[in-house]
Amino acid sequence: MIARPRLEDQLARLLRRNRIVCICATAGAGKTTAVAQTSHRLDMPTCWLSIDATNVAPGRLLTYLEAALVTEVPALEGVVRAALTAGLPHTEVAGILADSLEDTALLFVLDNVESLVAAPESMAVIEAFVEYSQPNTRIVLISRQDLTFVAGGITRLPWLAVLGEEDLAFTADEAAAALSHANSPAVDPVHAVAMTGGWATGVLFEAWRSTDHATGLGGEADPLHGYLATHILGQLSEGERDFLVCTALLDEVTPARAQALGISDAAACMHGLRHKRLPAAWDGPALRCHPRFREYLLALLHRQATTVERTLHAAHARLLLDEEHLEEAVEEFLEADELDEAVTVAEQTIDAVLERTDFVVARRWLERLAPARRTEHIRLTGAELMLAISHEDYRRGVQIADQLAAEGQRDKVARSSSKLASMIAWCYLHAGRLADIRAVLAVGRPGVELDAMRYCMTLVDDAPECRTAGTLSGGPLDALLMRVHYYRGNLTVLLDPPTSAWAVKAAESWRLGALLAMGHVDEAAALYQTICAAQDLGMWLYSLFSVELLRQLGEPDRAWRALLKGRERLQASGSVMLELLSYIEEAALELRFDRDTASARVALERVRSHPVGQNYAFVAEQAATWLGFALLLDGDDHAAAQCLRRAISGMQHGRRILPLPAAAIYLAEAEWRLGNEERSDHATDWAVAAAEQQGSNHMLLEALADFPAVLSRRLDAEPNADSPWHELGRALMSRGVRLGAPVATTIQLTEFGRTAIDVNGSPVRPRIKKSYELLAYLANRRQQEATKDELQDALFGGRHDESSAAYLRQALRKLREVLPDNSVCVEDNRLRLGEHVLIGSESGRLQSMVAQASGLRGPDRLRALSAALSIPAAGEYLPELNSPWIEHRREQLAVLCLDTRCEAAELAFRMGDFPRA
Repeated sequence: MIARPRLEDQLARLLRRNRIVCICATAGAGKTTAVAQTSHRLDMPTCWLSIDATNVAPGRLLTYLEAALVTEVPALEGVVRAALTAGLPHTEVAGILADSLEDTALLFVLDNVESLVAAPESMAVIEAFVEYSQPNTRIVLISRQDLTFVAGGITRLPWLAVLGEEDLAFTADEAAAALSHANSPAVDPVHAVAMTGGWATGVLFEAWRSTDHATGLGGEADPLHGYLATHILGQLSEGERDFLVCTALLDEVTPARAQALGISDAAACMHGLRHKRLPAAWDGPALRCHPRFREYLLALLHRQATTVERTLHAAHARLLLDEEHLEEAVEEFLEADELDEAVTVAEQTIDAVLERTDFVVARRWLERLAPARRTEHIRLTGAELMLAISHEDYRRGVQIADQLAAEGQRDKVARSSSKLASMIAWCYLHAGRLADIRAVLAVGRPGVELDAMRYCMTLVDDAPECRTAGTLSGGPLDALLMRVHYYRGNLTVLLDPPTSAWAVKAAESWRLGALLAMGHVDEAAALYQTICAAQDLGMWLYSLFSVELLRQLGEPDRAWRALLKGRERLQASGSVMLELLSYIEEAALELRFDRDTASARVALERVRSHPVGQNYAFVAEQAATWLGFALLLDGDDHAAAQCLRRAISGMQHGRRILPLPAAAIYLAEAEWRLGNEERSDHATDWAVAAAEQQGSNHMLLEALADFPAVLSRRLDAEPNADSPWHELGRALMSRGVRLGAPVATTIQLTEFGRTAIDVNGSPVRPRIKKSYELLAYLANRRQQEATKDELQDALFGGRHDESSAAYLRQALRKLREVLPDNSVCVEDNRLRLGEHVLIGSESGRLQSMVAQASGLRGPDRLRALSAALSIPAAGEYLPELNSPWIEHRREQLAVLCLDTRCEAAELAFRMGDFPRA
């Protein structure tokens, strides 16, 4: 090491001021050395990852990123695997990894980043890691090439700096120090810098002094390779050169490892090399060549005869296998074209490749290994299944499963792995082949994957052993479980945020579906935009939920386009199940936008007449719901009732309640038309119960908007004005639906600290203050009524002249203008609140809470009294209003509050809570 204070100071300063520093310069410029020296100056732990050709698969790169970080932040152990297992895109996982560092002060160095320039997916991983890095994390990227993302948007951020060739170049003084250490004191450092441009390798190895110094030196096109050919290998014997070339496959050369490659005199050769001047490091008996030197040696190896190169690759593969580096061994066996050995090792490690979602690597292996595959290679078959499912190619998945069955291997595969059994069953489910699913489940190896698939079968049949819901774990099965939760109507489960960031990502599309089913359309639209920006849309979201979203947003043209585009993708996938659901979406668009019952019935007939259309109970029930709606619109009430009765019976028996609120409302209308009033009432009860289970009235209200008479009839039969049906009526009226029966109005009066009126949850503002006082007076009367004389006594201090009477009439008119019809009634000389008005006031709530507290004891009573006192804490009663009754009311409330405070203080004192007392 040669100290370079100038460069170290400059780099340390950049790292203190910037979160990201990119060092881009040619090979041999001293990039790595500069960072290594500077890192010792910084008061923070350092993690270092040198990237090479074995790291270019994005999933593998992520595991190495984590492994490097774990050396200083052990808590990150397992983050990448969990996220990849949950099916997150590689860039998302990189972001989670960077975000998981939180406030940890850390220097993270990525060396040889140019190895990823030709691998855009892996470069995107680095870009995401950089972008989501935390303020206390410092990142150094070392590269021989310019990094494309550094030239892009990231450079606009204030926390990135770049160090280049000119910064790294030796000054004359630095060159003098370097040459002195290299035992070349006679060389003129000024001349050396002038000849090499300060290039560290050029100065140190003095190649510039050669008379044939030029690009192409030593027969090489690359200047560095020219130096190495002439001034490094040129000083060695032929045996030493051959030794270095043949061992270039090894990242670390030892006599034993060299012998494993077939080099018999390895120890003697290495002993001779130890005394030669090489760009390499010795660690005891082990030799590690500089990466650029090793790169050159590998280029020379590639020029060897094919048989020689393959023999070395095969020997290296067997060495890696002995050292338990299985993935590297597979790659080396492939390089050696030793497919029989490669396939054996690939069987052992392909699962790890798939867990990282390095699908490109897995597919390449499978293609190369195809000639050597045998029926006993079950894990490779599983890999094919996983690839098919990950790309939503269910047609291919079924072909693989059928081929296994034809070879008599399907049961063996299912018995070997719960995961493989569930994947085969999942492909068959998309094809509607229920008998095959049951056969696989019957012999499948027990496990959480098979349990999840059995739960999934509750969508297609009512077998009681299948009804146990799985637990969301943040793993890859969550998406399967959430599909089932959605179609069974367990919507609130889907809104609960999972415990991990990767589980959130895996659950996003089903959370969006739940939001739509519950009527949170704006929130669903925002989530849809977020998902579109971050990742490729899964087929359910792309082909179904996007259509439903656009339907609820009221955009027919975009909804139809989304349906047709989605159907193209569905047909390519071979999923019959999703194709049938697409026909149901088509019927929904026809009915909702155009009331085109004929076209809707054509689409629904495709579901009914399809060879496997009735194999999916949840599909058939949804289709029957929309068909019942269409039949009602056409006036075919008998057919509608029969269709809906069968559908609802299946929903209730199978607990698939997603469409039940709508189906039950449609059945209620059909039964009423047929004269079955009691059955109609039962159906409305089912609708409300199902909506309550779902945690939302959205689908219930959609159906009631289609047939508001169902609600009007229930309102006529309800004796109380505060029933759930009145609440539904208010919600429906807020959507602009007119009802034939009166609906209760809920009025809330705010009295302490400010005066305000809310009607059915929305604020209203009468234009004169006396209207507030009038409503407050009526709200606090026992019968919520008063004569005009009583009102003039209370509101106007007993004045009974024409002026006070006119003011009372004006206050009444302005109040009635902001309240629903018949909220304040005038009969002869008496004013009263309408019978459908439910009014609540803060002062009334205060009195009620104090009265209820009297039935409690100890801490519960103290909590109740404290809660009551929080109401008047907001401020004065009816501020800015004054009249004799208001003054009297203020005195009453003041006495009540004083007594309550004394009682609460006494309770606190008895309990030993003296500060509170």
